[in-house]
Amino acid sequence: MGNFFHGVFQTFFLIGYVVLFIVTILILQPFKYHRRRLKSTILLKLSYLLYLVSFLIFTYLLLFGKKEISNSEQPYDTLFNIHFLFFLTSTLVPNIGIMIRRKIRKSRVDYNILVSVINLIYFSYLIYLCVSHKWALM
Repeated sequence: MGNFFHGVFQTFFLIGYVVLFIVTILILQPFKYHRRRLKSTILLKLSYLLYLVSFLIFTYLLLFGKKEISNSEQPYDTLFNIHFLFFLTSTLVPNIGIMIRRKIRKSRVDYNILVSVINLIYFSYLIYLCVSHKWALM
């Protein structure tokens, strides 16, 4: 019976993640272009969506994946290691970057490119975390 509720809980999380991603697409309107900043705006929005997909996949695996560390790796002694701190910043920095983009008036193209690079760095890091661990979906 407990396995049934775990499956239902897992399904609700998956549906919630899909709804969150769809709402984000509707709010961002990634292919709505700006006349003066066409390429940088699309790059910013698409890099944010890539980051969001990798973040949602990683948190799903973190919640529902099998968490095993092989014997070749050293176990983490503390909660505050470099991976945890980088993951913690990945929850804040891209979201703040996409929210304050309209407040930036001067050098908006540079801002869009800088935040896009940051989003792509977090995207690649989260994909690395997903692939480097031996996740097994339950």
